[in-house]
Amino acid sequence: MQVGQGRFAVRNVSPTRAMRLFVQGRGFQVSASAASSAGSQQQQPPPAADLVQWVESSGGSVSGVRITRNPSSGFGLQAAADIKSGSTLISLPSKCHLTYDGSTDPRLLALIDQVPTELWGAKLALQVVAHRLLGDASPYSPYIRNLPIGVAGLPMFYDGPTLSMIQYPPVTAQVKKRCRWLLSFTQQMLQPIRGGEKDPFDGADVDANALGWALAVVTSRAFRTRGPDQPAAMLPLIDMCNHSFSPNAKIKPGPGGAMCMVATRQLKEGEPVLISYGNLQNDFLLMDYGFIVPRNPYDTVQLSFTRGLIEGAKAFAGVGRDDMASNEEAEAVAADLPPLPAWQEKELAALQLVGPGANVEVTIRHVDAEGGPFDPRLLAAARVLCAPNAQALGGRSGLRQLGQWNTPLPSAAAETAAARTLAALCAVLLSNFPETVQEDMQLLAAATEAGLTAEQQTAISFRMGKKALMIEAMEAVMAQLAANLAAGKAAAAAGGSKPGQKPKPATSKGFGK
Repeated sequence: MQVGQGRFAVRNVSPTRAMRLFVQGRGFQVSASAASSAGSQQQQPPPAADLVQWVESSGGSVSGVRITRNPSSGFGLQAAADIKSGSTLISLPSKCHLTYDGSTDPRLLALIDQVPTELWGAKLALQVVAHRLLGDASPYSPYIRNLPIGVAGLPMFYDGPTLSMIQYPPVTAQVKKRCRWLLSFTQQMLQPIRGGEKDPFDGADVDANALGWALAVVTSRAFRTRGPDQPAAMLPLIDMCNHSFSPNAKIKPGPGGAMCMVATRQLKEGEPVLISYGNLQNDFLLMDYGFIVPRNPYDTVQLSFTRGLIEGAKAFAGVGRDDMASNEEAEAVAADLPPLPAWQEKELAALQLVGPGANVEVTIRHVDAEGGPFDPRLLAAARVLCAPNAQALGGRSGLRQLGQWNTPLPSAAAETAAARTLAALCAVLLSNFPETVQEDMQLLAAATEAGLTAEQQTAISFRMGKKALMIEAMEAVMAQLAANLAAGKAAAAAGGSKPGQKPKPATSKGFGK
């Protein structure tokens, strides 16, 4: 496994091949449906009849839905007949939920406790590996047999060149972090106890490939049905349902701890059954599920706020100087900053962007996002740092008064400076990408001729979405600025008032001379 490149490779064996060797080396059988889901296009998988039978024999029910498989997206569910809104499609009793609790092997729980809380999927992944190793002795064997041996599309399994094509540090850094953890955990925690009394896997060689497969299966399928502070659970059959931001079904608790999938509207026979995985940005959809949603309304560009981020953008925009700085000059400005005036320091601290307990994560969002295209804290910080003095804020203070997209500062000069700075920030961020949106579109248009893989096309589409979002934000802030200036001029022409002031009363009371 090459951590720097985010790739799993054991003796030059692909992750799918490595997992197949791991499973078959233990004498287990792989179901035709699971093998096909690993990437074989030679035959369609059977409809997982053993899985349906297991759910029903365990006290669950499956009504009005059937399992399908798409060569590109894998398993799915569709309506097997016309279905009324409110109908229960699947009822899954608690005994079919694959999770862990106090009854789990204490040796396995001891390992689970060593996994960081943020890697909640890895905790459940250890349980999945344990049941995979049990083979037919596992009470979940019909489910385990039908899990895919390969999990296509996840960046964790991208090769180095493909991962680099994402060109977005928040995602690539997280992918590499997961890979480093897998290597570290298997080498430092699993290998030393292998074959000993603390080994819950009874001597099996659970390496980074095996645990990585289980992590990929969990993150792409598990549900946090009991809340974020409780163990996640695999919900057989239900987890075959694909995603939509406009779902036609939902998951809800049923009697006796069961989980049910219920139609939220009338379904026609043959219609895909879709649930929402949550209001997730493309970062999480890509890392955990291996796909993205074009023009995802919940997508964002993540930034780590620093004063230098804003000051560099100010210099690039020519705010507070006679000319616009180059990228190099803007970086120099951001690296050599004088101390802030006390009033600005106080305002940034109130926004929790500096000082003890600061949260420096801010975002750029879609123009139609609630609150506008810029994180209110980022907008407020830009206004604070672009104001020449406290008076320019017009007595406003804090997030509620300074972070409102549709409420400009009383000082037209300060508001103009803030708008230009935010537009410049987007321009600087865009300049960090080697290709433009247009060049990305050309790459995708020639994908077949260029031999681009599906993963490479997804990487290009992902980064293109981030660029498009920043372009929209840049255009929106300039349009907002133009509208504010026009409104100010109109108000001044009507009554001689300045932007942010009430117009002077009309002497003729609006009736003419």
